[in-house]
Amino acid sequence: MTDQPLSVSEASDDPTAEAILSATLDTIVQHGLKGATTRAIAIAAGVNEVTLFRRYGNKTALIRAAVLSRAQALRRSGVQYTGNLEHDLTHLTRAYQQTLQTFGPVVRVIVTEFPRHPELAEVLDGPRQLFGEIAALLTRYQQEGQLHPEPIATLLPAFIGPVVLPYLIPDLGRVLLHTQLPALQPETHVQRFLHGRQGAGR
Repeated sequence: MTDQPLSVSEASDDPTAEAILSATLDTIVQHGLKGATTRAIAIAAGVNEVTLFRRYGNKTALIRAAVLSRAQALRRSGVQYTGNLEHDLTHLTRAYQQTLQTFGPVVRVIVTEFPRHPELAEVLDGPRQLFGEIAALLTRYQQEGQLHPEPIATLLPAFIGPVVLPYLIPDLGRVLLHTQLPALQPETHVQRFLHGRQGAGR
């Protein structure tokens, strides 16, 4: 048995692995972290429960692998450096939105329920790695002078927050403002983010 998840490429080349990972995420959305038992996941994936333990070792490692696979896919498709700051951030925003269209409900469950399940801390390895790579991209542009100096602790949330918030709290506008918030446009978001932050470049 192993607690090490398959890589994105390995999972995509293995239909059984992808079925298990997708079923894991779907089951979390339907039943929550506690209700997402290995038995329920195995039934949803159409495999024997023993297969889950043989491949992933335990429930925590399985959930970690499922979340990590989606975070790795977003890192590979969305986090890129071309030297064009606005292009790269717009591309990343669009990729993030596309991922959250299917992964958003899972993120909402994890964020809501995680404080009650501290034993699942390693499940957040995927998001940590993703945020680390986005932070590295922003830092690189700061070092080049294309972004003004600002602590990553404030810069990263300023960029990611508006992208993620609509998926974490989909009824935010209706509940607080009694209106439907307009859909976030990647180009507009990046332009607003860069306003007052963009440097002269190299």
